[in-house]
Amino acid sequence: MSNAESQKVKVVIDSTADMSLDTIKSLDLEMVPLTLMIGDKAYRDGIDITSEEFYRQLPTLSKLPTTSQPSPGLFLKAYEKGIKEGMSVLSIHLSAKLSGTYANAVVAARNFPEGQVRVFDTQMVSAGIAFFVQTAVEMARNGKTIDEIEVEMERMRGLVKIIATVDTLEYLHKGGRIGGLKSFFGSLLSVKPILQLKDGEVQPLEQVRTRSKALLRVAELAKSMGPLDRLAIMHASDPESANELVNMLAPVFPKEKMYISQLGPVIGAHVGPRTLGIGIQKAG
Repeated sequence: MSNAESQKVKVVIDSTADMSLDTIKSLDLEMVPLTLMIGDKAYRDGIDITSEEFYRQLPTLSKLPTTSQPSPGLFLKAYEKGIKEGMSVLSIHLSAKLSGTYANAVVAARNFPEGQVRVFDTQMVSAGIAFFVQTAVEMARNGKTIDEIEVEMERMRGLVKIIATVDTLEYLHKGGRIGGLKSFFGSLLSVKPILQLKDGEVQPLEQVRTRSKALLRVAELAKSMGPLDRLAIMHASDPESANELVNMLAPVFPKEKMYISQLGPVIGAHVGPRTLGIGIQKAG
């Protein structure tokens, strides 16, 4: 029996996993997009607007873009597709503390018999979500049950971390995703904050004086967390800095295994251009 034939679990994701359409197709995922509003025009994240187009427009906008979660109806359609293929559905999403996406997925899941559709809060964004998705797909292709996959993802929660530096806190502040950062504002001035995603929300970690020091510190923190099973470099329209970080981390993690991704339009709307981060999964 082939992997495809033995697979009994369909994985559904939202667009904030920032996975390319090619990857989504190759992993046979069902992707439900969030919506990005630029002025009075709505774009489906990752479908109607690319990251490149978004970051090109961003500096010219008089008003910051806004975002909204998918409706329960969109999730319902995605789940029905998996159910019709005779599969259980595992729906994997960004932190419930950052978006109503998870809550709407739960509403949609209630339309099916208990346990047929499971909704999982990764407490992460972007590449952090992608780690869970990759694990779920690998296990499903190896014939693991939805229960076994869920147990493994629960275990992973303690191993996956995101650390990032933003060029400005303006976007997080205006988007209301400031979490535990309020106390940071009084002392910022020219400081470059280093942030972490902890317990599903953005929290302050450290602050340094310059961007170059911030990159060095992000790399140091990644090195201190080893050994690592996975390492991702995430950037918002700053491939040069992403490559710098790749070179800084090459001594502790093979370059060819690093996962480099550009933050998509919805995440980019909340963190702003030139954000640079790492996603790590500790060995364990």
